[in-house]
Amino acid sequence: MRQPVARSLQEAVDYRDIDAENTCDEETELNRMISTIGFGRYHRRVLALCGLGWMADNMWMQCVACILPRVQRHFDISNAGIGIMSSSMFLGLMCGALVWGPVSDRFGRVVAYRWTLVLSAVFGALASVAPTFPLLCVCLFGLGSGVGGNMPVDGAIFLEFVPREKRHLLTMLSVFFSIGSALAAAAALAILPAFSCPEGSKGDCDVGKENNGWRYLLVTMAVATAAMVVLRNGCFRLYESPKFLLQNKRRADVIVVLRKIVNFNGGTARPTSPLNTAETGVLRQPSEESGSDASSWLEWPEAEDVVEPPPHVRSTKPWLHRWGQTLRAALDVRAHARMVRPLFAPSLRRTTALVWAIWAVVALGFTMFNVFLPKLLETNAPAEDSGRKVQVRVYRDSLIYAVSGIPGSLIGAWLVGTRLGRIYSMALSTLVSALALIAFAMAAKSANSALTVLSSSVFGLMSTMMFAVIYAYTPEVFHPSLRGTACGMASALGRVAGIVAPLVTGLLLEISTTVPLYVSVCLLMVATTCMVALPIETRDIAT
Repeated sequence: MRQPVARSLQEAVDYRDIDAENTCDEETELNRMISTIGFGRYHRRVLALCGLGWMADNMWMQCVACILPRVQRHFDISNAGIGIMSSSMFLGLMCGALVWGPVSDRFGRVVAYRWTLVLSAVFGALASVAPTFPLLCVCLFGLGSGVGGNMPVDGAIFLEFVPREKRHLLTMLSVFFSIGSALAAAAALAILPAFSCPEGSKGDCDVGKENNGWRYLLVTMAVATAAMVVLRNGCFRLYESPKFLLQNKRRADVIVVLRKIVNFNGGTARPTSPLNTAETGVLRQPSEESGSDASSWLEWPEAEDVVEPPPHVRSTKPWLHRWGQTLRAALDVRAHARMVRPLFAPSLRRTTALVWAIWAVVALGFTMFNVFLPKLLETNAPAEDSGRKVQVRVYRDSLIYAVSGIPGSLIGAWLVGTRLGRIYSMALSTLVSALALIAFAMAAKSANSALTVLSSSVFGLMSTMMFAVIYAYTPEVFHPSLRGTACGMASALGRVAGIVAPLVTGLLLEISTTVPLYVSVCLLMVATTCMVALPIETRDIAT
């Protein structure tokens, strides 16, 4: 029998010595306000701009997978050693998730939102000019440390702004995830075959002059990421999450933010539902006395006169001193560790363990296939293909694989609202992903091009659906006060698996190209079992 949801979430709050009854009332009031505001222009922009963070995450991972064979040729790295390249990036992804998740819980979501992509663009550009393989790995670590904060933080940001009945749109962020992969694959198809040493050429290709396509691709991705930085930080101002503000007892700031959202949406809100009547003492419909202020109906008990302080009086400390304090606090490992304890309260212990296990096992199984897909396709290319024709076929098939994942997010967004819910939707998509890998292994062994493309496309579709639901379920199941830390830790464990996967796969490739595929199948089966064992279905949770 599944554990009652409300009790589980409330006990997590009790464990942090918060006044549970008052906190529950305040959260209920805030949820009613957010539902009354509805889903408008502000929320659509948040969806799009948070989606850019998810796009950058998968765009860079696909980019690294595409350049892996070219870098291997450029620096003459063995199969067993080339996995260090992908592991370096995943190590950075892990560190980024471990740092940015707790930072967003302690200092707000906006800090991480503003800086993750900046780091990604800078280190991506540096990676393109790395003169040696070790320096390239160092730059990829820095790149990962920025990208690693996008998924746990951006998902929490979107979830905390939207009404409960629109939370299923969180799975739509995975559409951007798939688009990022498709963009990187398309850029690889356009750049790499034309500016890389032909497959099969040995000493007759000068890698310093004729094998720089991987550098051009890294530059292209860095420029695209810089454009995302401009869109997120220069073209739109993200307000701080109202749920973060509430957790930090900043009720006046909550009202300021909600009023700004209403005005940004055009000064309109949905008609209040029976639960949101004036009897609550919280919400009122606009009246003639409201004047021209379209958001004056937003009120909080004992906090009706809310005035936002002018920018020049918000802080008198020098900016350098403020950033120094923030940096020291961000690197305070003990403080971050204390925030993990509530996740292992009796009511959340099983959920936390299973969610983290799912992230780790799924990431391990998926990465063993995804990172080495171009190399697997290249190794098992038909005998009649040679030279650049092999590369064109490989990157074309990689593009088909990437594009096939885009509908998966849309299907996942619909499926989570059905009777299957979140848990059985992710379990079903994970199981079918494992079956698709079995078909891919059989196709690779027989060098059947048609079956290879079909099976990889099915895997792309179902794995995207799987990740869409996992990424939606994780922030939903944890209380807002724990959300950034819980998602950051889950993402970090997934990145740890990403560190291990390329190294293990590189060793297994020395045995056979199909052995890593069957190991991935076993891991996805284990993940399916963990998903079915989850005790909390989040379809009707309103936190």
